[in-house]
Amino acid sequence: MEGTHLAAVCGIYCGACPIYRVRHDTERKNAERILQRLSEQLEIPVEEVACEGCLHGQRSSVAFDRCEIAQCAAGKSGVSRCSDCPDFPCELITSFCNSGVPHHNDSLKNIRRQQQIGVYEWCQEEYERVRCHFCGVSLDWYARTCHRCGTNNANQMTGFLKTSPPTYTYYRA
Repeated sequence: MEGTHLAAVCGIYCGACPIYRVRHDTERKNAERILQRLSEQLEIPVEEVACEGCLHGQRSSVAFDRCEIAQCAAGKSGVSRCSDCPDFPCELITSFCNSGVPHHNDSLKNIRRQQQIGVYEWCQEEYERVRCHFCGVSLDWYARTCHRCGTNNANQMTGFLKTSPPTYTYYRA
């Protein structure tokens, strides 16, 4: 089971983020290579490549500190994530969803689902969705095969993990 801190401000599931997964998958064979790649992409030292979810604890992480959406929510009273915001959907979250980054694509749909069933329940759905269908280990957004058992999980996940390029639905605020 996963906590609601893994429901990011923007509607993505932090439990499938490579930054989160690399520090939590203790038996991952390629962790050092992934940490190095993330360090280069984020332009930070390897030691700083860590995140417990942007709503974990003191709301400070690699993602939260750089995120306009998280800063927007932090500046509003009673709003911890977009699903709480009376201005949803706004131009900021709509642009994020339409950014072309595969795991951002479902943000609006995810936020609406959170509003419909609740954040905790949504986190449980996502936790089940991103697990290896053979051994049960949690996978990251871009994993085509399970790092524990080697099972091909691409068809279990949504658009960004299928063999064909993802199709994007563009939204308007």
